[in-house]
Amino acid sequence: MVTLLELNTKLRYYIKAMRTPKHLSNIGIYITFLLFLFVGNADAQVLIDSVIAVVNGQAITQSELTNEFRLETIIGKPLLQEPTEAEKQEYLDRIISRRFVLLGAEKIGVTAVDHKKQVSEQIAAIRSKFSSNSAFQKALREQELEIETLEKWVSDYIIYEEYFRRQFFRAVNSKEIDELAPQHFEANKARFVVPATVTFRSALVAVASDSSAKEKQAAKRLAGQIYLRLQQGETYEAIKQSAKTEKSISFNSLTLTTDTPLGAIVAQLEPSEHKGPLPVPGGYRIVELVKKTPKRQKQYSEVKDQIANLIRHNKADIAFNEWLAKQKADEPWYILEDAFKRVSGIKIQPTK
Repeated sequence: MVTLLELNTKLRYYIKAMRTPKHLSNIGIYITFLLFLFVGNADAQVLIDSVIAVVNGQAITQSELTNEFRLETIIGKPLLQEPTEAEKQEYLDRIISRRFVLLGAEKIGVTAVDHKKQVSEQIAAIRSKFSSNSAFQKALREQELEIETLEKWVSDYIIYEEYFRRQFFRAVNSKEIDELAPQHFEANKARFVVPATVTFRSALVAVASDSSAKEKQAAKRLAGQIYLRLQQGETYEAIKQSAKTEKSISFNSLTLTTDTPLGAIVAQLEPSEHKGPLPVPGGYRIVELVKKTPKRQKQYSEVKDQIANLIRHNKADIAFNEWLAKQKADEPWYILEDAFKRVSGIKIQPTK
């Protein structure tokens, strides 16, 4: 019976043997590794993986690429269909880049041990997006993922961000930013404008999307009655109190920009003027304008920190990409093109 330790030893031996120049991947050379997990006895063999790329002697497997898609589904970026070839290439490139960053982080002492608390907090945040822990565990099972896989993925990204922050973001010269920030503001003033808004009171009579025509007509009549009561001098608060038992009616105050459909309608009113019933997604709305706030140009003092952060990020991104290009030029890495092309059947279960 072959143990996982023996398989791992053989894998490292073969990967070392593959440390050939990068251009060899372009002339059709490929190696596919098959790892077998023995469950119970030597007759129970289950194929679990194949290598599609190598970075500095470290294998990237088909399951790792598949998991990259599945993990994003867990954190709220659902994949609605099997990935295209371009998407698979994009995600593989992302994994390769992350490997280089993790190698660089290890050299300066940024490790997972230092970020256990952050990993726990982010896992908790991901878990909180689900209705219950059972729903979270079910989603993991549907994507054929272990919690340890999610934890490792989160940990790698935390290390990635920490390395970027230390090596590139903090390295940007603050004096240079102080010189560039005012110039950026003057050249991009239109981006720093507070849009015009309207603040208004609202009463919404909700209508379910599957309601019958009769039910929709009844909701519209109810909204019309509320509008008439407002026109006759009743206040929103008085109508709200009298409608406490009506679960289909909700009252609130809203502020919208005037470039939204509802905001544009309300902007045509005068203070205390009403309008309705307005057909809106989810029902019928009656509105009363409270105030209009015209658009205004922000002052540099209001946005200088935002601009400085933007410039710092842009310069850090440029430095990072230059560093990554150098790593790819200096370190051994390659994609097993034929093996990668055979990657298929990445079926992602939609998260409900």
